[in-house]
Amino acid sequence: MVTREELRQGTHDKVMSSAERLFRKRGYRATTVRDIATDAGVSVGSVMAVGDKARLLVAMFDRSIGEIHVGRKRDGVPQARTGPDANPADRLLEVVAPFLAIFAEDTQLSREYSAILTSGDHDSALFHGLADDLIHEFAVVLGESGMDPKDVEVAAKAIYFAYLGVIRASAAKSGSHTPDSVQEMRDVFSYIASPRG
Repeated sequence: MVTREELRQGTHDKVMSSAERLFRKRGYRATTVRDIATDAGVSVGSVMAVGDKARLLVAMFDRSIGEIHVGRKRDGVPQARTGPDANPADRLLEVVAPFLAIFAEDTQLSREYSAILTSGDHDSALFHGLADDLIHEFAVVLGESGMDPKDVEVAAKAIYFAYLGVIRASAAKSGSHTPDSVQEMRDVFSYIASPRG
């Protein structure tokens, strides 16, 4: 016998699958809650029990971000392809590269996601567990690069906030994470990670 929780999870999964499919096919603005309900074979009320349209988009991005996040936690801090003696800014970019790929995958949806987060009406994993893990990974890179240990924590947080700022600014300007925005991020990372004398 199927439990109530299993039914609820099944409905949630159908709604999320339909929302993602329709958002990617039609776009966020052209997709309605009724469209999602029809596609999922559930009622509008069932969709709304999972979340409004904005919450569904945030959950879609959070799921993708979470999959990377879980893999990184399982595997530990990834070894940099460039090695511990490489330029710290390049190593820091390696940390965020998988996340930038998510935002580059669909620029219009990335712009909508950024706008929803900026509105403050919906929360995201980007600001919780992932933030702590990224800050930790940044701190590891900075520590290995020889930064004074008393500066590592603050510098790692500054890099995290710079990362968020570049993502949001890029989405606002062009809706994509262009080579220019990656270079901007690298420049900021390089400045923060450079030795002070």
